[in-house]
Amino acid sequence: MHNFKIAAGQIASVRGDMDRNIATHAMAMAAAAVHHVSVLVFPELSLTGYEPDLAADLAISAADERLAPLLGLARQHQIAAVVGAPLRNGTAKPSLGAIVLTASGGTRTYHKMHLGGSEPTYFTPGETPCVLAVAGHTIGIAICADSAQHTHPQVYADLGANIYTAGVFLNAEWYATDVPRLARYAARYGMLTVMANHAASVGTYISVGKSAVWAPDGAILAQAEGAENALVIATNHDAAWDAEVIRI
Repeated sequence: MHNFKIAAGQIASVRGDMDRNIATHAMAMAAAAVHHVSVLVFPELSLTGYEPDLAADLAISAADERLAPLLGLARQHQIAAVVGAPLRNGTAKPSLGAIVLTASGGTRTYHKMHLGGSEPTYFTPGETPCVLAVAGHTIGIAICADSAQHTHPQVYADLGANIYTAGVFLNAEWYATDVPRLARYAARYGMLTVMANHAASVGTYISVGKSAVWAPDGAILAQAEGAENALVIATNHDAAWDAEVIRI
């Protein structure tokens, strides 16, 4: 019986190349399985790259057949994977979303509730939080600018979450402002906080990587050195957490 593990999957996405990006996700899921990870969180828009201008053309649903290999890996390795993608929602502008691939082979979706920067030009905001229950842990799903609003982690705390996860795209400027908030939320709400940023993605923006995990008291447990492909894995030992970085 292994201790519960949750990881940030810091991977590089290629602008608009969903097939290649799916292959990279599969690689990361296989690596996570070796380390007995139960939940793997990928960056914002990880399937397409953080390319808002492409979102309308690349938007998918959770039933997209291209996700079949990842669903198969989720079942095979009993991993819940949170992947980033623009999601169809019946309007002209898709949602900036996440698809949860569950260990049972099902899917759920989360639609980013708080859009940042130019995102309202390309996306429609969501209205509903998404909580994932795995192995006795309650996990709140966030995407990047969601965390700019303190009410977002507060909602999950009120729902009983003990883990807050954020798939993000952060360049150096955005990293400097966003990351301190995540540390504060971890301490304020007593939640393990997991942040998955892009590795050295090929596209419009330059990510700094540095995905990280904070303990429920706000102390940083582990952080990727830079924009390398890596897993930042947090392990629960009874009431305590520790973490490590594994290059992949």
